[in-house]
Amino acid sequence: MAKKKVLHLAKWYPNKEEPLLGIFIQKHIQSVQQYYDNKVISIYETNTINSNIHRVVNHLNNTEEVVFYHKKGLLNKIKVLYRVWKETKRFKPHLIHTHVMGWTSSLAYFFSGTNQTPFLISEHWSGYRKKGYAQLNFASKILRKKSAKKARQICVVSNFLKENMLKCGVTANYTTVGNVVDGKALDIEKSKTFSFVFAGDLIQETKNVKGILEAFAELIKRNKNIHLDIIGDGKDLKNYKELSDKLELNNHVFFHGNQSNDYVFKILSRSHALLLNSYIETFSIICAEALLCGIPVIATKCGGPESFLNDKTGILIDIDNKKQLITAMESMINNYDQYEPEKLKSMARQFSMEIIGENLHTEYSSILKSTY
Repeated sequence: MAKKKVLHLAKWYPNKEEPLLGIFIQKHIQSVQQYYDNKVISIYETNTINSNIHRVVNHLNNTEEVVFYHKKGLLNKIKVLYRVWKETKRFKPHLIHTHVMGWTSSLAYFFSGTNQTPFLISEHWSGYRKKGYAQLNFASKILRKKSAKKARQICVVSNFLKENMLKCGVTANYTTVGNVVDGKALDIEKSKTFSFVFAGDLIQETKNVKGILEAFAELIKRNKNIHLDIIGDGKDLKNYKELSDKLELNNHVFFHGNQSNDYVFKILSRSHALLLNSYIETFSIICAEALLCGIPVIATKCGGPESFLNDKTGILIDIDNKKQLITAMESMINNYDQYEPEKLKSMARQFSMEIIGENLHTEYSSILKSTY
């Protein structure tokens, strides 16, 4: 029997200019590839192309990935959306899965109205908690609310995100489906120097790496035998390097820049503990990846991580609390033997490609059975 066709409309998706953009969405789609005939369409605004609109097709395993690059401008955006509409019609999907609300959910909403194609939405955006949603124009808010009500399901990565969406008036049939966490932990002997690691976007307003550096500087006054790896890039990288220099941490703090998933897993595997000092996270894939590598986590109570972190996985602290962070780091060093790597790894298996794929397959099957 032929597989049902699922069209994925992705607001964020890996592309030639931002290869890591929405990679968690790509993994969601890959998790269901064995069950369905999948096609992805994404849109990316850029001025690096010669023509106003440029369509690029890629194939990842059994999934066709289409990215429409377009130059800035309302007319170009309208033309791109029209081409996406036509391509959607030609594909004739049995189900549309939109990833991150916006043009994706609006197009699915209108397409469903004219073609009776059911759709569901996956949301990851943290803007419902912050000022992002409040700053949307009136039409955008209305379309999101209408799309949410008409969608058969909204899949969120944490109950924290669901509560924030409900506070914004986005009512829907919600279910929780975590992100895919995959990668291979390496059997690397850990150094005698206790090693902390941070991995993520170097953006102060969300990740608060400044707080990590300041806490580390206080801790190193009492314990010289510590080390900190910082993996990632972002607008505040220069500021963090300058702060590290000012705090005289350069012999203990190492900036790695953006790195591949394999590289991140190598550093996680050789480290002792992960640090997450964020103001807000709807999930936090890096925390689950740390568990998969068998290392405990020190994390702020910033929303999503609390859905799977507890006192058995490490230490949870209050947001923007340097004193608690220092105490947690000291406690981690002194009580490290209480964390059992195999137990930590087992806690991360709930987010494996296979299990998340089965969860999404269940959602898809339920919708398709009630429609066809």
